[in-house]
Amino acid sequence: MRNKFHALSLLSFATFAVACSPPAPGDATTAKSNTVASSSTPVPAPSVPADGDYDAKGVVTKIDLNLGSVEIDHEEIKGVMPPMKMEFFVADKKILDGVSVGDKIDFVLRHKTPTETIVKITKAK
Repeated sequence: MRNKFHALSLLSFATFAVACSPPAPGDATTAKSNTVASSSTPVPAPSVPADGDYDAKGVVTKIDLNLGSVEIDHEEIKGVMPPMKMEFFVADKKILDGVSVGDKIDFVLRHKTPTETIVKITKAK
């Protein structure tokens, strides 16, 4: 009986020692992913729109004549930004004459880093 107890104790100790030891080199559990970027992997630069005028479409959701701003729920403005609801300032408050909340509009957004300003608004047909 005593020999069985010693044998069981040794077996338990050996199992514990193996389970807690670090994996052997080349073991599947130590294989690292080769998808980690190295210092020679090119990293894309953040996209910055080129300065210029961009045609866009949207729906007017708010107008602030005092500030000279208009909030528009706009479609994607290709090369500039994804669709979203956003407030824009206008280059001249007269651009807002005849524009009402709920109007579907075509507009021209002038991007000049780091700002965007609306330079033209027409009601969509």
